[in-house]
Amino acid sequence: MDFQEHVTDLIPAYALNCLDAEEVARVADHLKLCQECQVELRAYQSVVDQLPLAVPQSEPSQQVKQALLTRVGQASPVEKQPSAWARLMNYFKVATPAWGLASLALVVVLVVSNLALWRQVNQLQSNPGATALRVVNLDGTEFSPGATGMIVMSRNGEYGTLVVDHLPALSPEEQFQLWLIQDGKRTSGGVFSVSPEGYASLVISSPHPLDNYGSFGITIEPAGGSPGPTGEKVLGGNL
Repeated sequence: MDFQEHVTDLIPAYALNCLDAEEVARVADHLKLCQECQVELRAYQSVVDQLPLAVPQSEPSQQVKQALLTRVGQASPVEKQPSAWARLMNYFKVATPAWGLASLALVVVLVVSNLALWRQVNQLQSNPGATALRVVNLDGTEFSPGATGMIVMSRNGEYGTLVVDHLPALSPEEQFQLWLIQDGKRTSGGVFSVSPEGYASLVISSPHPLDNYGSFGITIEPAGGSPGPTGEKVLGGNL
């Protein structure tokens, strides 16, 4: 194996323990010699470690407690069952060969954004040293006051993902376009469409590390994108 070839595409699945034995060995061998990929792995692990804690806690009713205690008292000893988190990991292991790494990467983005990022963003911003990820909030404009978004990037800015919610539905002839802004120059970071609920995620395409840019914006453009912004601005934020 060429250790100069990074294993970035495999790291999210490695952090989730979703690779087969051959891929695990490949990543593990590479990590021994590659400090950059070690940093990327720690970034993903910091998020994975928070996922079980991101589920909202609720207090069961007295009736539910009593029914549960009654059933436990009546039950005969059984083999210990795996935790919900372990079952989730086993599910990913089974599903990974069928989905492929591209689909798995999307699953990681969706899980992280829905269960952790929205709930943990204030903590991350108030204590940036607690994680290897950086978060940039995007605020809605007058055109879309209910919209929210964030950009999550690696600490070195080499990789980033955009997550948005509550954006307005567009016609088939239109898409949203992300702009990376520095010194008044706008570079496209990619185009995307949203679900009927206004949700979407996008792996950002950038010619330079994302921390080179001072601000970010999202506009409505013709399907496929534009060389420069032409439509309404719906989200924006500063690094």
